[in-house]
Amino acid sequence: MLARFRKKASGGFTLIELMIVVAIIGILAAVAIPAFIKYLRKAKTVEATEGLDKLKAGAEQYFQSDHYDTSTGNLLPKYFPQTEALTSDCCSGGMAPKCNPSADNWNSPGWRALHFQQSDPHYFRWSYSSANSNTAAVYTASAVGNLDCDSTSSSYQLWGDIDAEFGVRTKGPIIINEIE
Repeated sequence: MLARFRKKASGGFTLIELMIVVAIIGILAAVAIPAFIKYLRKAKTVEATEGLDKLKAGAEQYFQSDHYDTSTGNLLPKYFPQTEALTSDCCSGGMAPKCNPSADNWNSPGWRALHFQQSDPHYFRWSYSSANSNTAAVYTASAVGNLDCDSTSSSYQLWGDIDAEFGVRTKGPIIINEIE
């Protein structure tokens, strides 16, 4: 009788055992795939925070530097670099492609003054605005990304102003729809 049991045990898996294994794998995949997609989108947002850090450093450096009037040689009031409009969108349908880097996009006076450019393919569009001078000077740096080319975008912003001792203060990043 023991020999007959050993013969049956070495025969392999039953259909029910295989169906249970397939069901378990299906359940694990149903949980893991959405988590993986969320993880991939979250990884793309690092670009925005790193870019805003570069813009912050460039704005602070520019404000703290002395600037002179080219016609009179007089020292100008402290101010942030000039405003730069939102760079072009990369979504042309389907999944979000990365924007191809173009030196022409970053060749304007504001971006040059901030020492900011995207030389690698990127997901986010960038803008920078500033106003006033001395202790009334303010700036806003923004990164806007449509990570899956739908109607919803992620928005990251830094707000900067000046304290009474001419130090640059920054608030943010202020994040709206982090991973859409």
